[in-house]
Amino acid sequence: MFKLRTFFSHRSFTIISRVGALLVFLSLFAAAISVVYSYYINKSQKETQVAARELMLSGHERTLKAAVISLAETLSEMVSETVADGGDQEDQIRQVINDVRYEENGYYFVYNTDGINIAHPFHPEFRGQRRLEIEDNEGHRYIKELSDKALAGGGFVTYNFYKPGQTTLLPKLVYAHMIPGTKYWLASGLYINDIVKEQQRISQRFAKIHRHAIVTVGAGVVIVLIFVVLPVSILMINSILKPWRQLERELMQAQKMEAIGIFAGGIAHDFSNVLGAITACSELAMYDTDKESPVYEDLQHIHKAAKRGKSLVRRIKEFSRKADTPRSAVNLARVTEECMELVQTILPANVDVHVSMLVDNIRVKADPDQLLQVIMNLCTNAEQAMRGFKAVLTVELDAVELDADEARAMNLKAGSYARLSVQDTGVGMKPVILKRIFEPFYTTRRKSRGTGLGLSMTQSIVTMHGGAITVNSSLGKGSVFRVLLPCVEEEHEHIPAARRLDLPHGTESLLIVDDDKDLLSSLHKLFTRLGYTVTSCNDSRDALDIFLHAPHDFDLLLTDQLMPKMTGAELIKEIKQINGDLPIILCSGFEGDGRLQRVPKDLKKAGVSAFFRKPFDTIEICRAVRKLLDQNKPDTTTMTHEANTNGARTHH
Repeated sequence: MFKLRTFFSHRSFTIISRVGALLVFLSLFAAAISVVYSYYINKSQKETQVAARELMLSGHERTLKAAVISLAETLSEMVSETVADGGDQEDQIRQVINDVRYEENGYYFVYNTDGINIAHPFHPEFRGQRRLEIEDNEGHRYIKELSDKALAGGGFVTYNFYKPGQTTLLPKLVYAHMIPGTKYWLASGLYINDIVKEQQRISQRFAKIHRHAIVTVGAGVVIVLIFVVLPVSILMINSILKPWRQLERELMQAQKMEAIGIFAGGIAHDFSNVLGAITACSELAMYDTDKESPVYEDLQHIHKAAKRGKSLVRRIKEFSRKADTPRSAVNLARVTEECMELVQTILPANVDVHVSMLVDNIRVKADPDQLLQVIMNLCTNAEQAMRGFKAVLTVELDAVELDADEARAMNLKAGSYARLSVQDTGVGMKPVILKRIFEPFYTTRRKSRGTGLGLSMTQSIVTMHGGAITVNSSLGKGSVFRVLLPCVEEEHEHIPAARRLDLPHGTESLLIVDDDKDLLSSLHKLFTRLGYTVTSCNDSRDALDIFLHAPHDFDLLLTDQLMPKMTGAELIKEIKQINGDLPIILCSGFEGDGRLQRVPKDLKKAGVSAFFRKPFDTIEICRAVRKLLDQNKPDTTTMTHEANTNGARTHH
């Protein structure tokens, strides 16, 4: 130390010591940054790996289940054709099973409900053996468990078995399902260690990325210490963490979109039944109510609300799968006026509504229902922002011309646009909230039961129509949403004509089957009031028993598709074997994802005379019933029916 002091001047030594102290401090600081970075990146890595493994396992299960069900339905059709041609069911099944494989180490095998093996591509010695009592090395009677699962509607069983060509017992996940219309069940599976290996490969890939990230950060820290110190260090850490954050956001977004798809498919059936009952009862009430009565207007609002509910379900489904819908030239001014008439009836008294239509004829190519949904969502969002105090909602429609620069800023094409503005005097939004308002499921109104879907759906609809939506907001002053939609050249606007509520009468006997009691009750009441003799049943098996006791007492069957115990397609198949000339109407409100039996693809082959998607139109289904009954009668009978109903309030 003394020699250094004598070699350097006092001032130079002081500077060197301070630089050394600074380097030591920076080294410790860099080490601390590295530790913090490693902690958070390890945490992010573990959470991402866990999420990826869970998604992988559930994905394998869904794929396996879908494959087994799909092959079972195919075998069912093939077996039915084989029986019709006088062939042997088991030979046909064995031929298919021996030729089909599931992935690299997977295969299919078939047993009957007595536990007798029908086909096994790798163990032909099992053929003809009754194996219900067979156990694996842990005492699982896996054939019996699989048979029970199949009889119960399908399920998974885990047991130990050999891979093809190996002698080591390995855990295997197997799904079993009945072959529809037969006494056989089909099963296939995959080995757990194959899934584990795949998960390990993903984990190793994550670890490799992690190691690469650590090395990159280390190099970045050295550069920071030498050149730019702290600012560059923070920038480097953020740049390394950014891909991980992006991966997590994409994974979360994928989960949200999957949840929307499950939600849309899951509620379709039950919600459609509810809407069907509301629609049927409201139309029937309007039919019996004087148009001059104030009750008639209330019933119209109920009917319109039910139609909007139907449109909402369809919008959610289209939003989840980014589907497009048929469009035509629509006068946005007319749609806006119609929607605002409804909005003003449902807004609370504290909100004053100002509507300014600067154009009275501006056409856009769109789906009118979707435009109504956009306006309704924006007005509802504005009302929620103004809830609890005196406020003003302003809706304005005008036309604008976007030049190239303005259009490019919003990812649009230059040209003429219709601009719809919805402005509120509510609480406004912070910038951090503005950035996320169009994200699915994001909401700041959980206490008021906000879903976070309204603005997401609105943006999706506007984007699919080639437009854009912008928002400006200030705390305490309110928000304004502006929707831009491209105008189209003058075209004839198709406006549906007002329908007459005349419902055709009849005296025939109808059998109506639906597991939803409310919808069943409304249909029973509807057709009874129209003069028909109605037998309604909410159990498909009971309906079949009723029909078997008097198969020629019924003139038409109206049935739901998705019902417990027996689906509509199965009920139709049984009834057609007894009375092949009976006209049948099939209804369904479920659009499944492959895990449940769908509506038959070939309706005519299945014996269906007409098909209606729930919630159906009451007038249309009444007219379809009358049309099918008339078509199924001899000419003389039809003439007699027309003569008997000329004095009624009906038009055929």
